[in-house]
Amino acid sequence: MDINKVNIWLDCDVGNDDAMAVILSLFHPRSNLLGISTCFGNTSLENCTDNTIRLLSSVGRTDVPVYKGAEFSLKSTRATTKMHGSQGLYAADRLISSFKPLENIELYDLIKQTAKDQEFVIVITGPQTNIAKLLKDHEDIIPQIQQIVFMGGTSGFGNVTPNSEYNIYSDPEAAQFVIDTCRQHSLKLVMISLDLTYTCQLLEPLQQRIKNINSKFSDWCLEMLQEYQAAYKAQEFEYPPIHDPVAVFYALHPELYVIKPVYCAVECDSKLCYGRTVVDKQDVYGFEPTLLFARKVIVDEFWNQMIEAIKLAAKNSKIE
Repeated sequence: MDINKVNIWLDCDVGNDDAMAVILSLFHPRSNLLGISTCFGNTSLENCTDNTIRLLSSVGRTDVPVYKGAEFSLKSTRATTKMHGSQGLYAADRLISSFKPLENIELYDLIKQTAKDQEFVIVITGPQTNIAKLLKDHEDIIPQIQQIVFMGGTSGFGNVTPNSEYNIYSDPEAAQFVIDTCRQHSLKLVMISLDLTYTCQLLEPLQQRIKNINSKFSDWCLEMLQEYQAAYKAQEFEYPPIHDPVAVFYALHPELYVIKPVYCAVECDSKLCYGRTVVDKQDVYGFEPTLLFARKVIVDEFWNQMIEAIKLAAKNSKIE
């Protein structure tokens, strides 16, 4: 495997699929995780930050700095979901917590400390509030950013309203600002939508492979994901789609994806379609593309490498 490292800054709202994104970004051989910024989303900012700390502590990666980010959207509202349980991460109490998030530092300063003069990729797996603020207040960092990859949006039906995907719905104004800024600065922006992540479901044979790792940490992963599966079964899904690590995986292996330049805008005004991503896949409007829309991924290869990352995390686990 290519050993060239990809510097990643992960911005997330750690719930169950975010936990898999963290594991992949920590233990994939191509990934150099610079740090993590947390955001409200799957649950409160406090819970999302605590979940992140617990996950890093439990796999012995207390060297990864954690920045406690936005508690509310740009319009000072906060959306949370029950899909991830009351803590935002099932069985979180089985994980350990051994350090604190950084305080008295801005996200910009922390990224500059960790990235120094190196280029890096931003991967967003929650609301885009933190990164919208970063781009707004510190345009000078944009030349260091190779690309922004976000999990969010849909070209079809939503998962929080009939039209909107949860991450975008949580802060549509932030998502549109990121689109506008990337277009203005010719910064590559990649959308990993529900269209794609619904193809990456945790099927029974994959669950068996995680079970066969046979460690306390892998057992925790499986229990957590099966609780997540139960929440999806209530929505008539037999197996849960694991959304967020699909965005991390793109940053590491873009050659395994089929992408298409499209015009995409976020509906920020409509009562019925608030938070909808309007994705013009057929170029009906004839507008210039605003991002790259990921259409396909080699699903088997995604899962092979995801499970390898879980194996490495299990070997590094500090859970007694």
